[in-house]
Amino acid sequence: MSSIIKRIIFFTIALATCSNFYGQKNKIETNLDTLFQKALEVKAFNGNVLIAEKGKTIYEKSFGKADVSGNIPLNTEYRFHIGSIAKEFNAVGIMMLKEQGKLKLDDPVSKFLPELPSWANKIKIIHLLQYTSGLPQIKWNEVNQDADNLVFLKNTLALDFEPGTRYDYNNNSVFLQRRIIEKITNMNFNSFVINKILKPIGIKNAVVDPDEKEALFAKAFNNKGKQDILKYNISGWTALNLKDFYKWSEAINSFKIINLESTRQLFEPFSKDNQTGLGGGNIENNKVANHVHDGAAFNYQALLISNPNSTIILMTNNKQNNLEEISNSIQAILNKKPYNQIDRPSEN
Repeated sequence: MSSIIKRIIFFTIALATCSNFYGQKNKIETNLDTLFQKALEVKAFNGNVLIAEKGKTIYEKSFGKADVSGNIPLNTEYRFHIGSIAKEFNAVGIMMLKEQGKLKLDDPVSKFLPELPSWANKIKIIHLLQYTSGLPQIKWNEVNQDADNLVFLKNTLALDFEPGTRYDYNNNSVFLQRRIIEKITNMNFNSFVINKILKPIGIKNAVVDPDEKEALFAKAFNNKGKQDILKYNISGWTALNLKDFYKWSEAINSFKIINLESTRQLFEPFSKDNQTGLGGGNIENNKVANHVHDGAAFNYQALLISNPNSTIILMTNNKQNNLEEISNSIQAILNKKPYNQIDRPSEN
């Protein structure tokens, strides 16, 4: 066989392989477009989506409007309130200070916040991270700012249960983590997040506690055409765009902010299926095998699903409580399997 014929055969095979690869890629993108366009049409999804495979973004798009007026289309630069996922920043901040030798997970809260009642002697930092502190729930109808909640805690005479004995998902545990970070660093928590956690890993577009005047910040609304009034009863809620959210996820997965052992500790729940500082997940063979976290506030909702093969990020400013359903359809498309279209949601 001549060298010319061999080269012709080689390039023919290579061309066929490339055509098949791009054909599959185009089909995946087409199916994803169909999924989201139809979801948008039936008002089942209004928001932004990013999908990555093996560290490379393969899909990043916006669907719908940036506010209730319907006059401003979303784009991928818009930041969204991510609800409880923002609690990852205080949890990671605590572990950063642990690695710096400025606290221990067995330290009592009273070591850093001596102004609190005597029950603070019994609550350890690990109890705050695992939501086993025994603290009462925040009284959202009475608390309008951090100072209000601090007064409430100072006037709390007893805990709901003995620390470390029960799980109770509790925002007061988050509140005290943030106050401990402030006391140790002598920095406002919001500034600490931006300057000590996010900027060092290249996240420059994040904003903490954005108001309604913030540019490129999606405004949430319900199905009845009413836009949410933003209110932060306690401070410290970080809003991200898609690229920065993905950068954050990758930084967790690569132990860029906190080390392997600290990450492992943040994934350890009090008991099976309980939430932790990072939501949920696990480490296998010294790698993050799974990281899942969902969050909601007002009519915002967000979902992160990350593993070594893929990452799915969904953010909406029109909550329909269907992001898990959408992520299941995305995963089916990525696996080249039949997928479910998203049905019209019920009114909220």
